[in-house]
Amino acid sequence: MKYLSTTAATLETWTAGKNQSMEYTGSHKVILLIIPLFISTCGSLGNGIVIWFLSFRIKRNPFTVYILNLAVADISILLGISIFRLVLLLNPMFRSLTFFHKNANTFLILAMMLAFAYNTSLYLLTSISVERCLSVLYPIWYRCRRPKQQSAVVCAILWILSCLVTLIEYIVCDERSTLSGDVDFMIVEHSQCQAVFILVCILSFLIFTPLMVLSSLILLVKIKRNSWRHHSSKLYIVIMATVVLFLLFALPMRILMLLSYENRTLPPAIIFDISALFCSINSAANPFVYFFVGSQGQKNGLSLRIMLQRVFREEAEPRQQEVGITTGNTTEAEV
Repeated sequence: MKYLSTTAATLETWTAGKNQSMEYTGSHKVILLIIPLFISTCGSLGNGIVIWFLSFRIKRNPFTVYILNLAVADISILLGISIFRLVLLLNPMFRSLTFFHKNANTFLILAMMLAFAYNTSLYLLTSISVERCLSVLYPIWYRCRRPKQQSAVVCAILWILSCLVTLIEYIVCDERSTLSGDVDFMIVEHSQCQAVFILVCILSFLIFTPLMVLSSLILLVKIKRNSWRHHSSKLYIVIMATVVLFLLFALPMRILMLLSYENRTLPPAIIFDISALFCSINSAANPFVYFFVGSQGQKNGLSLRIMLQRVFREEAEPRQQEVGITTGNTTEAEV
């Protein structure tokens, strides 16, 4: 049994399956092609707006640095999924083995980009939850002793970590390298790929996901009991919402794909299609969460900039300043 533990290798198996239907038809085409393409397009637009405002129109703070990087990772996922879905929509015979081998390098690179962006999203969301939790548990440290460039440094480290993990997955577990016919070589490579599989599981399910869930729960309990009045409730609603969305949509996708590496009886095409749908929903929903939460509590219409300001303002600011943001600056923002 060939052992796979990369998104790129899964894509190759998905396109190379001989017993699978080679074309999308009927409701299957609508659900697994058109809907993900529509969601990805809307999500790319939303994340693009968030990136624009956080980069050029809103004063940057430690939290917005994380959100900016998360939006970049999300839009990378959505653009990759959009390209996949568009190619399938325009050329259903993309599933044929001949078509894949003619364009193998292009699609494998695109699959690596998806895996890279997904890993980065998980790492960044965990960092957001952990840092917000520390800001509540140790407010003096956060206000006085936290390094000013900590957010930027942490984001850079997480991007590098994600890049290394993705490259290791691709290099060690690339299924094409097992075609040499050398039995001893294939046994060694199977063992190496199994080690990579274990590494991915440890990082995803024993380190980052538990840290994200635990810190979010601590954050929720601590603020509920003691200090909602000292913090921006909108900020923490956004954190909780993004964590819940990740657990509902993105995490099952990763579990499903990891299971497919072990259980070769699962149809790879269906797994990839469902994973793409779930992942597109998760990445597309985040900017709409920001805008929805930012618009709450106001009867008059607000500009997108004001919505984001209300959510991403410094959490140490008094609640009274939120009124100044939503009233005094409204005219300026809408011009």
